[in-house]
Amino acid sequence: MTATIPDSFKFPDFYNFPPFFTIQPVLATREKQLGQWRELILRYHTDLKIKTLVLHECPLWKNPKIERELTGDEIRLVMDDFISSGHGEWEDPQTRTRCRILWRKPEQLASDIYDWAVSNGYVNSVCTVFELHSGEFHHESLHRYFVVIFIWGN
Repeated sequence: MTATIPDSFKFPDFYNFPPFFTIQPVLATREKQLGQWRELILRYHTDLKIKTLVLHECPLWKNPKIERELTGDEIRLVMDDFISSGHGEWEDPQTRTRCRILWRKPEQLASDIYDWAVSNGYVNSVCTVFELHSGEFHHESLHRYFVVIFIWGN
């Protein structure tokens, strides 16, 4: 079963370019193409607040408007590149069917939290994760990050 894409999501122009759905043989072109796939996957999931990409349900692999879709091998190549970029990790490393989307890379997340602590005077202070998430130190812009941290902790 493939999920449907909400009308609110606007695809980039390259999504309607038929060669986008064929992995390119020239290395420089392929690298640019894989970068566009990373951008598309990340933007789609962050815009729609989707935390997990299920390979066989992801609607991005097929564009019915131009009658093109990626093959299974091409999907694996795109996902291997996406994971190696640091924006995803397999929830099921043995079967590789579910990818946790990391809207922010761990190092970006750490930098954001540190910047928040510096700007709010919390460097060298002890705060529990609960306090940061829900307590007196709670800050709305960091709230979504702590939800991701809690998921990682499971």
